[in-house]
Amino acid sequence: MIHCLSPDCGAETTNGLALCDLCQSKARLVLAVLPTYFRNLSRWRPGRAGSRPVPASREPSGPSVGKGDRVEQALDAASNELGTWARALVEDRPYLATVLDEMTADLPDEVQVVTRLSAFFEEHLTSITTLDWCGEFVRTLSQHEVTLRLLTERVAPGWYAGGCRSCGSGTYVVPGITWVTCGGCGATTYARDHLEVVLNEARDWVARPKALAEAVVALVDSEQSVVKLNERIRRWSHLEWLQPVRPLDERGRPTGIKSYRFGDVLDLALGVADAPTRPKGVASM
Repeated sequence: MIHCLSPDCGAETTNGLALCDLCQSKARLVLAVLPTYFRNLSRWRPGRAGSRPVPASREPSGPSVGKGDRVEQALDAASNELGTWARALVEDRPYLATVLDEMTADLPDEVQVVTRLSAFFEEHLTSITTLDWCGEFVRTLSQHEVTLRLLTERVAPGWYAGGCRSCGSGTYVVPGITWVTCGGCGATTYARDHLEVVLNEARDWVARPKALAEAVVALVDSEQSVVKLNERIRRWSHLEWLQPVRPLDERGRPTGIKSYRFGDVLDLALGVADAPTRPKGVASM
C-alpha cells in the first residue's frame, strides 16, 4: 500500500498507482478545461494577429497594457509548463516520443499545441501516475488552471449568467465550459442552470458553426458531441433552415465566411424552431 503523491493529499492507494482516484479525476478535469481557458485568453494577446475579445462578453473595449502583460505571462507560463512535462514524460517513457512528435507536428499555433499536449497527457495519465513526479504534475497544472480561470473571469468573462445564488455576485459562462464558478464565493453550478439568463445575453451572438456547437454542448444536456452538432449546423445551413450572417462588400453583395446566430442554432438544437418554415435568404451584419 502506498500513499498518493499529490501534495496535501496522502490518501492510501491499493492499485499500485501513485495518485488516488480523486487526484486522477482532478488531473483529468484540469487537462480537459485548460485548453479552453488558454484558447479564450489567447484572443486577448496584445499585438497578435486575430486577437480579439470573447464574443458577446461584457468586456472593456480592449485590454490595458498591464492586463495584457498578465495574460501574456500566464499563457507563456502554462504553455512552457506543458512542454516541460512532455519532455519529462518522454524521458521516462521513450516509446512515447514518436507519438508526441506525431501529435504536435505541423500545428498552426500555440493554442493547438496546448490542446494536443493536454490530450496527450490525459491519454497517458495512467502511465504518469506510476512516476515519482506525478504529484508535482497535478499540483503545477492545477495552479495554471486556476490562474487562467481567474484571468478569464477578469479579462474575458463570457456571457453574463445572473447573480450567484449563494452570495449574489455576478457570474459568467465561458463558451466551451460546462459549469459556472462564482468569482465572489467560489460556488460552482452547471452552465445549463443559467440557460435562461444566458439566452438574454447571448442570443444574438454571431459565430462560425464550431464555436456555436461548443457553446450549445456546454449548455444543453441533450447535445453531447461538438463534432456531430457542428455537422448538423452545416446541414441546417445547406437546407436553408438557418440564416447566414455575412458582411457585405462595397457593392452590397454578401462576402466572407458564413456565420450564424447562437439563438437560431439553439432553437433548432432544442427542437423549438419550426425548421422547414424558417425564413430563407441572406442577412447582412
